Amino acid sequence: MKKTHLLAALMASAMAASVLAGCGGGSTETEAAAAGGSEAAADSGEAAADGAEAAADSGEEITLRFLSWQTDYQDLNEQVAAAYKELHPNITVQFDYYGDMTATEYYKKVDLMAMGGDEMDILMTSAFPEHAQRAASGTYLALDDYFANEGVVPEEAYSIIQKVDDKIYGIPGDLKSWFVLINKDMLDAAGLEVPSLDWTWDDYREYAKAMTTGEGASKIYGSYFHSWDHYDYMGMWSTYPDNPMFKLDMSGVNFDDPDFKDWLQFRYDLEQVDKSSVSYGDVKSLNMNYRDKFFKGEIAMLPIGNFIVPELDDQDKYPHEFTTTFAPIPAWKDAEPGTTYTESHFYSVSTNSKHPQEAYDFIRFYTTEGMRIRGISVSAEAGIDKMEFMDMQIEDPTYIDVEALEAVMNNPAWKDLVYTNVPSYNKEMSQLMLDECSKFLLGTDTIDNAISSLITNGTQLMKDKGGQ
Repeated sequence: MKKTHLLAALMASAMAASVLAGCGGGSTETEAAAAGGSEAAADSGEAAADGAEAAADSGEEITLRFLSWQTDYQDLNEQVAAAYKELHPNITVQFDYYGDMTATEYYKKVDLMAMGGDEMDILMTSAFPEHAQRAASGTYLALDDYFANEGVVPEEAYSIIQKVDDKIYGIPGDLKSWFVLINKDMLDAAGLEVPSLDWTWDDYREYAKAMTTGEGASKIYGSYFHSWDHYDYMGMWSTYPDNPMFKLDMSGVNFDDPDFKDWLQFRYDLEQVDKSSVSYGDVKSLNMNYRDKFFKGEIAMLPIGNFIVPELDDQDKYPHEFTTTFAPIPAWKDAEPGTTYTESHFYSVSTNSKHPQEAYDFIRFYTTEGMRIRGISVSAEAGIDKMEFMDMQIEDPTYIDVEALEAVMNNPAWKDLVYTNVPSYNKEMSQLMLDECSKFLLGTDTIDNAISSLITNGTQLMKDKGGQ
């Protein structure tokens, strides 16, 4: 457990009631409590006492079943449940884990349980596409009325709100915004400065070339793109305001966008012309682990989500000697710098829940004060200081360039790109994109043929699925 978790847990009793005054309160109360001051603390204490008394008076003992795959965080989840029980003595939260830190296995198990009518209260998903698919299938309850009854405007309480068919089916937590990790030892050896906040993908390419050294098995690559769909259109995060795979009005696929082709060619050139980025063929055929590549010092730069921060100083799991520094996701072409892709975990109330109000109330706590108690990710609350949550995740700053991290996280030009065009078949479309793009990246087809096939097959997929 990071050293700040204990402090966060101690603060919870003073701050939690402000979020859950009537099991709500939103970000305004949270900020007031976080600001400290004897008056705010006193008010929080009174609210906590009132909340606990009201819960005790309700009489009914309720156990909420919360399903998760995050087995590494069992102790932290129990701390959140204990803090909540201080406020609501009649509510017990039972965490059941499936998948052992693997969301894919969790989905396989829990989807079957949901379809079978198993009683469960709180479910989670790792990103919006997975969430949207299950919301559309009827797995989750719509939460709009619960927010309204609480008197909370979701868009004011959270920094991102994503809807399915114009309804809210999940509350965001654990924000995952993307940036670039850089091995600072390699940066220094190449005589390079930490990139500026307004750097471009052309700059990235030059950095990758400069930090590529050696040959054969001992070669160190300046860049690494993993096998996920993000890396096939990453440049478009700067130039396109929504999901790059679809037209903004969802009238068709967007693979004819010139930026899509230009970015795909850029990736190919990094890997096959410059040979400064690990080739897609090697990533796939060798089933590479991006964590191993980075921590073993086999790559210099890695665009990735900030969920990796707690691992950067974990010497037991990933022993290494170098310091990690940071840069924003570069801007593509002439786009304004500062935009990065942001996604989130989502916490939802199961349609099989017998206690939906209580489940909603706990999720509100879990995604606000619970994020501080856990201290392993950035909260999705509106108006929070991102570095507060980054600091919670850092135990030994010896291995982390905290100054560069703070500059990136508090970049005044920061803009979150949050997909809103995410149909229920989004995963199928992204897999189709991966399949078609791989033909070009592997050198088995031309870029024009790959994109033409992608447009044809993607259009057919949308038609088969009835559009959005």
